[in-house]
Amino acid sequence: MHRSLPLSLLVPLLGCPSGGTTSLDGTTDCWQSDAMLDVSDAAGPGAGYGMPSLAAGCSDEHFVMEGNGLPTYEFVQMTPNPLDEQDYHFELPADPVLADAPEDIPLLGVVGIAVNGLVFYGPNEAAQPADSAWGDPVYNGITDGCTGHTANEYHFHALAERCLTQDAVADPTPWTRDAPDGSAASPIIGFAWDGFPIYGKWGCLDADCSEVAEMTSGYVQVGDPTRDAWDAYAFEASDDPTVLDECNGRVQPDGSYGYHATDGFPYIVGCFAGEPGELPSLGGP
Repeated sequence: MHRSLPLSLLVPLLGCPSGGTTSLDGTTDCWQSDAMLDVSDAAGPGAGYGMPSLAAGCSDEHFVMEGNGLPTYEFVQMTPNPLDEQDYHFELPADPVLADAPEDIPLLGVVGIAVNGLVFYGPNEAAQPADSAWGDPVYNGITDGCTGHTANEYHFHALAERCLTQDAVADPTPWTRDAPDGSAASPIIGFAWDGFPIYGKWGCLDADCSEVAEMTSGYVQVGDPTRDAWDAYAFEASDDPTVLDECNGRVQPDGSYGYHATDGFPYIVGCFAGEPGELPSLGGP
């Protein structure tokens, strides 16, 4: 069973690392836009491609993001699919609210956005190739150093914090950077479609953040992730404060809710703990 969470908990306007993201016309700066990265000095995907663009802000009800879906770093082709520029206009709830019960994420398509303006999908692939239909793409080794690849659009299946910091934007190969060592809590590195933030794997265990620990997934492997990823893992609830709930999130020490990107399945979001807005169709809006 999913852990019961009080509906009144909302994410407070906490201080977040400011990336200086380009402001979006008709919106105001907010804690969500402050968490997004400034991609103006990005290394870019390489010769023959455009440069990434990203702008964000908040309206009365929505956190709004626009971008072209190009990575800030060198594009390494992991699938036969090309890297195509997108025309993103996404609107997520500005004041996320926990739902009465968790909601399934889509089997295919966008589940949320990373702070560099790229989208992420769930922890499974599509029906092709046949020998790994619906398999776990991270387990199957078909994602690049930042755990993304192309299909319909460039997207992540996991989030690597070292690729999603302001310092990494100008680095063409950020996957070669040292991973965070847990000496400090991870920043926000993305947002799920229900509006709740996604932190890296290192989280505070108390309100003063005097102790930091690695947050881990509550899913255990029970089958072969090469195929049918969702059948290959099962969720096991735990009283351990470092083990996340079924959606791969937790109530933070300050009382807000947030997800954590983990090393293990489902890597980012296992289900929506909040009430998601209208999801974009597969392949972008």
